[in-house]
Amino acid sequence: MKTRFSNGSPRNTTRPILLLCLLAAMLSSSPICYAQNLSGNNNAFACNLLRAINRQSEGSFVVSPISVTFMLGMLNAGADGMTRQEITDVIGLDGSVGEINEYCRKMILDASQMDSTVTIKMANCIIANSARGIILKPEYDDEMQHYYMAETNTFNFGNSSALDKVNRWCNINTDGNIPSILDKIDPQEVMYLLNAIYFKANWTEKFNSSSTRPMAFTLPDGSTRELKMMHGFRKAAYCSNNDYQMLYLPYGNESYGMCILLPVENKTTDDIIENLTAEELERMIQSKRMRQVDILFPRFNTSSPHNLNDLLSAMGMPRAFSERLAEFPNMALNAELYVNRMMQKARIEVNEQGTEASAVTMGAMGKKSVNIITDYVNFHAKRPFVYFIIDSSTHSIFFMGTYRGEE
Repeated sequence: MKTRFSNGSPRNTTRPILLLCLLAAMLSSSPICYAQNLSGNNNAFACNLLRAINRQSEGSFVVSPISVTFMLGMLNAGADGMTRQEITDVIGLDGSVGEINEYCRKMILDASQMDSTVTIKMANCIIANSARGIILKPEYDDEMQHYYMAETNTFNFGNSSALDKVNRWCNINTDGNIPSILDKIDPQEVMYLLNAIYFKANWTEKFNSSSTRPMAFTLPDGSTRELKMMHGFRKAAYCSNNDYQMLYLPYGNESYGMCILLPVENKTTDDIIENLTAEELERMIQSKRMRQVDILFPRFNTSSPHNLNDLLSAMGMPRAFSERLAEFPNMALNAELYVNRMMQKARIEVNEQGTEASAVTMGAMGKKSVNIITDYVNFHAKRPFVYFIIDSSTHSIFFMGTYRGEE
């Protein structure tokens, strides 16, 4: 029996393509994630991040949640107190620092070993600003090298070569797909934490390029545009519910795959994203069955920059970005730090052969001002008040009154 994936006329919009990019990364990490025996599930973080980014995006986007997880893992190891608790809660890995570090180490070691036909590289780097005299704590330096295989370097951020050094690291570790993360260096920033991930894989069953044809693709506003649409008629893992159809397309030896969620009639990608949970995604993946499927799927290329400060703050970890409240005592010997900015650049290309995807996530640390006071209360006299003028020895009242705002 023929199952028309496109429901006759293509019902695709630009946003289903965005959703599948994230789910591919989530799905590929699942076997490793569960092996860690952590009570939390990092895929819940991925779903929350997806919602947050989707709410502020007008068009297509791609993001790597696992790259953000590595960044937060490195920050978590240097954090303490409520800052650490907020980071742990947000990434959904409610274990100790050691357990989270071990999870990240296992991800790095296992990811490239799961399929010899798939290229997947992960790299981490920490760069301290020598001009500001920043020195990593030896214990933190050792943890980063052991658990995150991180390079640790020191150079002067004020030198003209500093920008090129940072961007060259990004370019090398994404095979040229993310040639830069910074437009300029802020010499007041004292440390950069960097994660890069590169993924390249061929479909287990490639699409025949001779079957690719220009076809109408329905945009969110109901208008259409022509896109190069790949076509295949094959057995594939498929399931559906009242909101969407799900198709799973494996890569290589099937250790990795892409999950595509296509809204049914009268539903949108916004509807899916707003209600998607890690548990539901897992149920759908487990319920997929081999069906004969007529596949129409566009070739596409998406690049996205993401400013993560506000997103992650809204998701529950504002203290890390607060110069006053951040607690990162375990990173540097001679400075109290906070996250001045965090960003990610990501890119994906999908064609008849397979998929190439890259991301770089950067956390730029600032040094707290010497006179920052962290323990204080607010006294904002922005409403009527009573006052007394007294002497400081006997506390005799010389004058007293109230002020209610008259000029």
